[in-house]
Amino acid sequence: MRAFLLLGALLAAPVLPPLPAATPPAFSAGAAVVDITPSVAAHNWAGTGPYGHVIDPLHARVLVLASADKRIALVTLDITETNESDVAAIRAAIAGATGIPPGHILVNASHTHSGPLSAGYRWIGIPAKRKYTDEHLEKWARDLPGHCAQAARQADAARQPVTLAIGRASVAEWLFNRRPLRPDGTVQSMAQPADPTTLPGGLRFGPVDATATVLCFRGATGQPVVTLLHLACHAVSVYPTNKGISADWPGAACRSLKAALGGEVLFVQGCGGDIVPARRGLESAREMGAFIAARATQAAAQAHPLPPAPLAVSQAIIGLPLIKEAADHLQRPTLDAEIQVMTMGDLALVALPGEPLIGLSQAIQKDSPFPHTLVLGYSNGDGAQYVGLPGEKPLGGYEMSVVGRATDEAGGFMIASALRQLRAHRSSR
Repeated sequence: MRAFLLLGALLAAPVLPPLPAATPPAFSAGAAVVDITPSVAAHNWAGTGPYGHVIDPLHARVLVLASADKRIALVTLDITETNESDVAAIRAAIAGATGIPPGHILVNASHTHSGPLSAGYRWIGIPAKRKYTDEHLEKWARDLPGHCAQAARQADAARQPVTLAIGRASVAEWLFNRRPLRPDGTVQSMAQPADPTTLPGGLRFGPVDATATVLCFRGATGQPVVTLLHLACHAVSVYPTNKGISADWPGAACRSLKAALGGEVLFVQGCGGDIVPARRGLESAREMGAFIAARATQAAAQAHPLPPAPLAVSQAIIGLPLIKEAADHLQRPTLDAEIQVMTMGDLALVALPGEPLIGLSQAIQKDSPFPHTLVLGYSNGDGAQYVGLPGEKPLGGYEMSVVGRATDEAGGFMIASALRQLRAHRSSR
């Protein structure tokens, strides 16, 4: 284990380029949106046959930021998840179209269960379950990198000088942790509570992060150019009662926020592995999206300005130790996972793969040297899928079964890698 930890530390050590001593240059930002809705004849990965109809379209949204000669791209996809090979293809396509280095590209999935996975259809359960694919999904998956590159090229061309401000709002009414605790401290999985405001049987509520954060990029006259919305919550309001294609509540929130503020709007999913909507159904998805957008609009109205600062990016590939079932299935003892950090002044974005539980986000934010730290899940690949804080595995529950492929200490390694990079970014200032 000491050897493994040493190897992890060596792999995780970020290499940051020296920053110029000159006055920080001004920001520029641009965004673009491209439709990525698959054919309604494509197979729904939930196993209900073809999608059949479109409730609302799916999109790839790209934000390109630049300061001096450095550019980064943030890609958000209305899909369930990505895997590492598809992320590599998306990064390569964007790099070819724009010249932005692959390592400067972050790919985040909204985790809507009413859209496809980046590789069409696959199931990573252990043991592997039946796999579905069809010509429609295969074509959709082949086209996805090109669509992302198209959006990135348009976003880069649309860049203009911007200021940056941050605002926060509480949306606690719509969030529920599906891992409530029994009196003995173990977890009782509760995917959809009968009443999200009360718990039976002496159960205790699990933690949530009720904060919806908005990053407001505004033009020279104060007009919104791009608004970034961040929240940690599964996008499962529509699924499984309606088998149609939908961006779920994040799509509704983006539409409502764009109508209220103008400019483009991107949603980035947080560490929502154990967080679900308090109520389900198509109408609840629309109501939740409108509610979050209204709160985000209020937060944007009183957003706190952040001074312009150089951009910095780093990545670490760490080996996560696997549980026996996963190690036997994959025929290796560890799984590579990418931890990515992007910073600009007092703002930091931390991107984690797979489905991290909210505890990882809270631990990183608690010890981050940056006063404004947003932690993203579902980013740059599926990693080990569900990962919780050390000590979560013995508590049980769905997320800590074999669908979480890593051992109990893996979450600690992910947190440590993120904090090492954050501290290196901060010290370089």
